[in-house]
Amino acid sequence: MSSEEMVRNAGTRRRRGRPSKISRDRIVAAARSLRPDTLTMQAVADELGVDRKALNYYVSDRQGLLELVALDVFESAIRGVDTPESQDWRQVLRSCARAMKEALTAAGVLIVYIRFDGMTDLGALTTVERIMERLVRAGFDAEEAGRVITLLAVIAHAAAREDIAAASGAADPQVDDVVRTVEAGSPEDLPLLHGFALSREAQSRAVEQFEFELDLIVDGLDRRLEQRGTG
Repeated sequence: MSSEEMVRNAGTRRRRGRPSKISRDRIVAAARSLRPDTLTMQAVADELGVDRKALNYYVSDRQGLLELVALDVFESAIRGVDTPESQDWRQVLRSCARAMKEALTAAGVLIVYIRFDGMTDLGALTTVERIMERLVRAGFDAEEAGRVITLLAVIAHAAAREDIAAASGAADPQVDDVVRTVEAGSPEDLPLLHGFALSREAQSRAVEQFEFELDLIVDGLDRRLEQRGTG
């Protein structure tokens, strides 16, 4: 083998071999640089310049990659939620819920891969801990605080999915069917539904519904504290 061939082979081995510091963060960064439709184990390995098998310690398949990327988008947004002492627990909850919604919307098509029980980022979990602390200080117990965070995640997820669908031009066929049926009928037959259907624009529906649900949650929690004499 000539000296040139030896140098070329050595370079190939270095490119294909596992780098000294492959990590979950590097894998996520590489995966986020790719479009979801092109995201594969091999594509990420190529982006990192490693053998595909080097990824297996952190993630086993494409599904796992998609979950990693989606969760990273969500956790990055949650880390940025501010909980200043000047804000009471009601304001903090509203900020948290809106940040969740924005993060889930930002995930786009990857939203289906986000599992809240899969959160592992210390910064994001610390933010959730601070929000729960504010609720406990307000008079709720730890279990209630956890359930409140879960409820906020549920309404944020539903609203984000509607936002994503509206942005892509898609619509909920069941909702559209109901609206068309109401509009086709006489206003005298279904006056309340008729007025409601005509007053709601498709793109504003999710925003209005989300804020309505958020108001109900905060008002309901406030009422619970009043009944306990701790509000």
